[in-house]
Amino acid sequence: MEMKRNVGASDRYVRTIIGLGFIMNIFSLEPNRFGLFVLLALAAIVLYSAYTGYCFVYDLLNINTYEKKTPPAEQAEETPAH
Repeated sequence: MEMKRNVGASDRYVRTIIGLGFIMNIFSLEPNRFGLFVLLALAAIVLYSAYTGYCFVYDLLNINTYEKKTPPAEQAEETPAH
């Protein structure tokens, strides 16, 4: 069974950068225990959606940025018979 995808390649790239930004904020801001939990949870959610290509919020709002790759049309090889 293939998992449903609704997050495109550029959207996944942006989500990865944002998720890594949340993780970097843990080191730069030095939050208390609650802030650490919030930043880790946000980073995990964003990075998970970037990794899987599926976003629950996009599904609720019926948004789809994923472009399914279609295989190129098979070109008929016309080789002359010798």
